[in-house]
Amino acid sequence: MQPFYLSFSIPELRPELSHSKGLAFLGSCFSDEIAAKASYTGFHAVSNPVGTVFHPLALERFLSNCFIENPIERLDSVDDRFISWDASSKFCKGNRWGLLTKLTETRKAFKQALGSSSHLFITFGTAWAYVLNEDGMIVSNCHKAPGDRFTKTLTESDEIVRVWIPMIEELNRLMPDLKVVFTVSPVRHIRDGMVQNNQSKAVLLDAVRQICEQTESVYFPSYEIVIDELRDYRFFKQDRIHPSEEAIDYVWSRLVESACTHETNALMEEIVRYRKLKSHIPIGDDQSKHELRMAEKLAAIHVKFPSFAE
Repeated sequence: MQPFYLSFSIPELRPELSHSKGLAFLGSCFSDEIAAKASYTGFHAVSNPVGTVFHPLALERFLSNCFIENPIERLDSVDDRFISWDASSKFCKGNRWGLLTKLTETRKAFKQALGSSSHLFITFGTAWAYVLNEDGMIVSNCHKAPGDRFTKTLTESDEIVRVWIPMIEELNRLMPDLKVVFTVSPVRHIRDGMVQNNQSKAVLLDAVRQICEQTESVYFPSYEIVIDELRDYRFFKQDRIHPSEEAIDYVWSRLVESACTHETNALMEEIVRYRKLKSHIPIGDDQSKHELRMAEKLAAIHVKFPSFAE
């Protein structure tokens, strides 16, 4: 019987993922979904410290600012709150100094996390950019500011490549053991229009191709897995825009298949079983037995993975 999907082979990702090293994720909301899977299976994963960032140039600016001692801070006041055009609305503060301090500490913490990570996954979401008219630079978030403050434009792939090549080269110089993995988000940005969304994805795919050809970076085909391999709206949520939990599980399984050893996979399964047991609520006299089973499973995990944190 023919399978219901059109499968394709994915090259092995090297070095492999290992619980002894952290994983870092930047980009669209899809990267947060994959990072959550990594965390649940025991990896130390950090994701989007300044919130989701969809545009490649805004992503590069955040990463670049992590390595600059005194980066240019694009702060502003919107509706009586201080915001950064390079961070999400969760970073808004009642005073300028508080926002500046939080941004500085966040970038410092992410830089440290990168230093102990084996892989950095970067997910491009859209090539459509909102340029702040006051400084001519792309914003990471519009913060619900009046639309006449921005100009919407489609960034060309050559511009993305021009900015990202030096960034990857700098990462390779500063952190030679860090593997950079690019992906393109399968989330449809239909607010831009269906045709415009496809134009945007085409730009991103071409940019990633060029970047990977010119650097040691690699591409993981999460976009193709959802759009081409699964290729069915039943793998999307009701909005028909965001991949469903089942689709995200499948993408994660394909990543594990290409990037994990048998030993790592076995440890992941052991951790998942422990988490499911921990979430179980025992009744009556089962409480002591439940706690004993949890203690035994946790001890077994710590033999293989001493730094496992519940």
